[in-house]
Amino acid sequence: MTDKYTQIIQIQRCIVGECEHEVTVRCINGRYHVRVLLNGVVNQEAVCESKLNIGLTARNLLRWEDKCGNISKFAGSARERHNRKDFL
Repeated sequence: MTDKYTQIIQIQRCIVGECEHEVTVRCINGRYHVRVLLNGVVNQEAVCESKLNIGLTARNLLRWEDKCGNISKFAGSARERHNRKDFL
């Protein structure tokens, strides 16, 4: 796999407004499944091959949550960190 992660479940619900996000990670068959839960329901899922890519994957999924109108402090912080130049 050449990409850092592969998206399995595209974003399901958009423009929810204020909500709660949670990120879960599970190792299934040697690959790491990163899921973003929106108010307790799976909204996105991606798979990465390495433990080192879990943070990048979770941050990008949360960034898309914020961009698509699913607003939470957790997702907003992920987007701000992604846009900071000193982070890269």
